[in-house]
Amino acid sequence: MLILGIDCSSAACSAAIVRDGNTVCADMLTMTRGHAAALLPMVAAVLKNAKVSVRKLDAIAVSTGPGSFTGLRIAMAAAKGLALAADRPLIGISCFDAVAQRARTAAGSGSFDLLLLALASKREEVFVQARDGAGSVLFQAQALTPALIGDRLGAMFKDGGIVYVSGDAAELVVPALQEPAARSRARVEIGPAEPPDARDVAALALDKMALGQAATSAYTPGLTPLYLRPPATTLGA
Repeated sequence: MLILGIDCSSAACSAAIVRDGNTVCADMLTMTRGHAAALLPMVAAVLKNAKVSVRKLDAIAVSTGPGSFTGLRIAMAAAKGLALAADRPLIGISCFDAVAQRARTAAGSGSFDLLLLALASKREEVFVQARDGAGSVLFQAQALTPALIGDRLGAMFKDGGIVYVSGDAAELVVPALQEPAARSRARVEIGPAEPPDARDVAALALDKMALGQAATSAYTPGLTPLYLRPPATTLGA
């Protein structure tokens, strides 16, 4: 199975080709803007370096949020356009799932009691979600300030347990967790402090297909972005 993964959800742009769980070719650029200009040349480059065409792909996967309003729309539009042109299935992947995948790989199975996923939002709030050591969601996705994250999650800390924080906003969140962690004698550790990555997006799409969780056709609406907050600008009356 050969999957193209695309991500523009954060202050980075990435594309990757993954075959049967192994990365064939990948690229990532850190950028706060300019995703629209960078993405398609990056996709063309990874396809060329992997020596495959879009029609040779089994599916195209794209991150669906939470993240930058503009970045998500750019990536999802590009993914849908490629899927339509090549008549390939399209798979949406949560940014939280992508970051959790990298965190679990880095930490190892059973090495933490609580996984806190923290993604930068370009504002004072952070996109957060909490999961237990088995991956079950304990705290639904929300946009919160770091101070509120400590207040809301403190009750979930296990006495003497390990709280593992991962994502590109991890270092912003950790200071707010120290006081509630001390009260419950929990230990806070920082995992990969990185944004979502197209390699994980593609790998998770491959897992979905292997489990029979069918991709959606590019001809149907299918993908629903997760923004967690309204856009900064709205149409006037």
